[in-house]
Amino acid sequence: MHSRSAHSCCNDSVDPDQAYARALEQLRAHGLRITAPRKAMLRVLAKERRPLSVEELHREVGNRTADLVTIYRSIEAFEKAGVAQRHVWDSGKSCYELLVRAHHHHHVICRECGQVDVLPGCEAERFEQSARNLGYTALTHVLEVYGVCKTCAKK
Repeated sequence: MHSRSAHSCCNDSVDPDQAYARALEQLRAHGLRITAPRKAMLRVLAKERRPLSVEELHREVGNRTADLVTIYRSIEAFEKAGVAQRHVWDSGKSCYELLVRAHHHHHVICRECGQVDVLPGCEAERFEQSARNLGYTALTHVLEVYGVCKTCAKK
C-alpha cells in the first residue's frame, strides 16, 4: 500500500491558515505551550489533505525542527487537546489529521493503491450510545473500512 495518495480525503472548506490559527487557539485554551516544533507540525497538518503518520509528519517538519520523540509527544498532546484525530489503519499504523480542518469521520482505504476516501457520518456513535447506556464513560472508537477502489478493481 502506498503511504501517500494524491487523493484528498478531508474537508477543504477550511483554509489552511484558518485551520492553523484555530489549532493554535485550541492548544492555548488547553494550556499547552506553543513551541517552534509544534507550530511547524500544525502548519504541515493544516495544509495536508489526508492523515499523516508520525514518520511522515517528521519527514515534512524536518529533523532540525523536531526530533521523532518530540513529534510523538506533541501529536499525543494534540490528540488529548482535541486538536488532532488519530486513525489506525489495518497495518496498525496510526495517522493523524487536524480536527479543526474536518469533522469527525472515518475512511475507506484501498488495499492496492492506498487511496483514502471519507465516509459520511459515523455509524459507530450508535455503539457508543449503547455503551453509555451500560454506564461506560470516556468512550472512543476506531473504525476504518478497507477494500479495493474502482481504479484498482479495473486492473
